Amino acid sequence: MAELFSVNEAAAIAEVSPETIRTALEKKSIKPSHKRKTGKAVRHQFSVGDVLFVKLLVEFPFPLSRQDKESLAQILARGGTKASHWSKEGADLVYRSGKIQLLVECKSFRQTVAKNLAAFRWGRHRVVSSPEVLGGEPVFRGTRIPVQHVASLFLKGVPEQEIGEDFPGLSERDLAYARLFSRLGEKPGRPKKRLTIQRKHGIT
Repeated sequence: MAELFSVNEAAAIAEVSPETIRTALEKKSIKPSHKRKTGKAVRHQFSVGDVLFVKLLVEFPFPLSRQDKESLAQILARGGTKASHWSKEGADLVYRSGKIQLLVECKSFRQTVAKNLAAFRWGRHRVVSSPEVLGGEPVFRGTRIPVQHVASLFLKGVPEQEIGEDFPGLSERDLAYARLFSRLGEKPGRPKKRLTIQRKHGIT
């Protein structure tokens, strides 16, 4: 079964705000292939490819046309290798039109998504809830440490090293999940590093 994520989960993994994704959904800039109906409401569900595409749209340094968005969705979200002027070359994307050829370096955003996906998957197995432990509040397995409490420390800007010293029973992966959990439903700041676009040389 395909791994699917809610709007808030996709936003946390892509390090964007949920509002950014909801706006893109309203404008039909992104079209997740999975939907789930809950009564009259429609819940969009995002695949890993959809999350990559969301990350690209947010970090892209200039507005894209509808056709470019659809083409990039075909490559990133649907697993294609070429669509219209765009093609996939390794981890990067290349735009070709006449004598124009641009390389979009995607390594940084792919690494961000991969790192956050690993943390999310870890947390799904590491975090447990039991009525016998803190009234059922989610905690890290084998501890009485609430995930929400550790996440709140990240939100307050407490350094990870200090949090780790206060909770020596938590591993680096535990802390990575708590950091990710702190972004669920939150509005992170602007991306620290934007996509790099270069004009490819040697075109005649």
